[in-house]
Amino acid sequence: MKKLFLIWVFFLFIFMAAAPSIIYAQAGQNTTGETSWTWIASDEKYGKFYAPERVRVTARENDIPICIEAWIKTAYTTAGAAETVSAMGLKEISNPASLSYSLALIEINPQGRTLDYKQEIFYDKEGNILVSHKYDQPRLKEINSQSFDENFYDAIVDQVFGQGETARTKANDRWITLWRKVDADTASSSTADTTTIRKRGDDVFVWIWQETRNNSTSAITQINFYKKVFSLSTYSYKITSYSSWTPAERWKDNNASLTGQYASIVPDSKEDMEIRMIKQYADAHPDWVNRYQTAGSKITAANTPAENQLQTPAAITQGSGSADTL
Repeated sequence: MKKLFLIWVFFLFIFMAAAPSIIYAQAGQNTTGETSWTWIASDEKYGKFYAPERVRVTARENDIPICIEAWIKTAYTTAGAAETVSAMGLKEISNPASLSYSLALIEINPQGRTLDYKQEIFYDKEGNILVSHKYDQPRLKEINSQSFDENFYDAIVDQVFGQGETARTKANDRWITLWRKVDADTASSSTADTTTIRKRGDDVFVWIWQETRNNSTSAITQINFYKKVFSLSTYSYKITSYSSWTPAERWKDNNASLTGQYASIVPDSKEDMEIRMIKQYADAHPDWVNRYQTAGSKITAANTPAENQLQTPAAITQGSGSADTL
């Protein structure tokens, strides 16, 4: 009897541990009209899906897609719903627990690694619309390691190009060390995110994570997160995005302090070590750093038959330029 009880407890534990995955799997199996949602990723707060048949290239340059439209779906646990309602200021949703899932129409620019929200619709579990927003002003997000939307971007761009965005995010060598400095009290390092590295002409764009730790406690004391542009022809660099973190201030946006000007790189400086490592990576992986790039030619709308143009998923009607910052 005791053995049977232990077996029952074991299977109950397995079921409870798998419950979020089961919920997300069921959400993915549900269809809205004729739309089928493919699971991308999930955690204790969110399940992420997209509709492969609704991915459309809407503009090309030199026959290279430069604008991709798609519908995505986010499923929420109770914690995820509460976080989303608070973070987005969705005052129309008085009870966050009623939020079950949302659909969004997005637009992707693969050359600039950006994702733009055009429309979002939030639903309860019965499929009733809680609130719907169409955005006149862009809700543009650049995709990096800190982006909530990274999984969506990777899956959709991989469907169009098949160049391995998803695989690169999971690769053991996603982050490459640019420099490391250790003294008596602290250890500092700088690493580059190879998912973000791309070359345009003689300029290389990349997001860089700099971290300082206390040697005695291993506690992180400071993080600097930069988007840098390195000019290989003039041996200079500039910072186009900069945020920092400390235990006292937490995350802080420092973009207002940026001048947008290139600065010459001094030999044997940290930037000198960074540009040499970045150039070495770019030379060793030319196909990757030049992916999706276009030659200068006229931008045209994609030649997509009218019957295949992106249509709004049925649930929405059933319920109550380059983005590089230079």
